[in-house]
Amino acid sequence: MDLEKVKEIIRRKPLFFLFLSIGYLVVVAFLKWTIHPTVGTALFLVGGLLGVYFLDVAEVFFHLNPSPFRTIVFVAAFALVSLFVVTSSGSMITSGLVLSIFLTLVLWQVGQWQIQHMLTDWYRMVNGVVSPQVQVWILYGTIVLFAIETLLFVF
Repeated sequence: MDLEKVKEIIRRKPLFFLFLSIGYLVVVAFLKWTIHPTVGTALFLVGGLLGVYFLDVAEVFFHLNPSPFRTIVFVAAFALVSLFVVTSSGSMITSGLVLSIFLTLVLWQVGQWQIQHMLTDWYRMVNGVVSPQVQVWILYGTIVLFAIETLLFVF
């Protein structure tokens, strides 16, 4: 990967998303390990930091346009996989990675909703038209599922 691609990856991540992701990782790590960090804490944070840019790297490296990651089909499949990883895997690095990627997916959707007030691009793989009201309810459901997965990881 050349330096220009690395710069593009860094530039395309809004600073607010970056700070929110890092803040999320720190809060979750604190809630899980309180004031007694372990090696698992460090591995979780490393996995989470990798997850912050994981999808961006894949999109730039493989020249994905439109991105298959920015679809509700991917979000649904990823939600199932991440639920399995968070509840069944003992790997802290993997848990950090999937929770961070899930947060990225949620932030992408919320950001697009705030700008366009619709997520039609996310439903391009779905046969038929999905109304904005249904889109926002599915977004709320995705956020709730993300919160549940976070709580399952912490507790």
